[in-house]
Amino acid sequence: MLNTKLMNANLKTSNIKKYLCLIIPALLIMSCETNINEQTIWINSAKVDCVGVGPMQCFNVKNSESEDWTNFYQEIKGFNFEPGYIYKLKVSVDTLDRSNLPADKSFLEYKLIEILSKDTDPFLPLNDIWMITQLKGIDNLKDIALKSIPTIELNTKTRSIMGSDGCNRFRGKLETLKEGKISFGPLMGTKKLCAEMTTPNNFNSALSQVKYYKHNGLELLFFDRDNELLIGLKKVD
Repeated sequence: MLNTKLMNANLKTSNIKKYLCLIIPALLIMSCETNINEQTIWINSAKVDCVGVGPMQCFNVKNSESEDWTNFYQEIKGFNFEPGYIYKLKVSVDTLDRSNLPADKSFLEYKLIEILSKDTDPFLPLNDIWMITQLKGIDNLKDIALKSIPTIELNTKTRSIMGSDGCNRFRGKLETLKEGKISFGPLMGTKKLCAEMTTPNNFNSALSQVKYYKHNGLELLFFDRDNELLIGLKKVD
């Protein structure tokens, strides 16, 4: 009776071992086929100034088309970035052994797997110098001397704006730039007083209210949150 029980126990053990020998390789194959460290990311068309260990230039990235761009402080191995294009990439993310890394080195390493798409930045046509042709609160800009006409220069690569309000020079950041949407951060500029300040004051007030834009060839229009026209501009040749 005891021998029979031992034989049955040995048989069960043997069957379990056979089962494990079959299932473990299958699980290993499945784990190899499913790379949990793969990510899809979007890379914006220009690097931006940022501060990591020191001043540097970062990619602007996002993990879905609906997200806002955020700074990305690392390089992507195997990826040759060309400004002016928005990329969609498949990358692998490897976790490195922290014990062998310098203090300022990230423990995550990104490597390019595939470029899924490479599209021209749709905002590049805005990247130019523009002179105003319409301004809320001013009936006739033709009566204003040419040197006193406000101008702006948009740089979509650095997400910045600079120009003249007709009296003072200014510069600042593009706070929002999405399809049909644009807004500007606080502007810094000179503080001189000119004989005619109505146009500069109206221009600065209008610029601070801009939320939307329409672009058609050489014409650029800025609107407020209620879609009321604030500023009309034409591209400077």
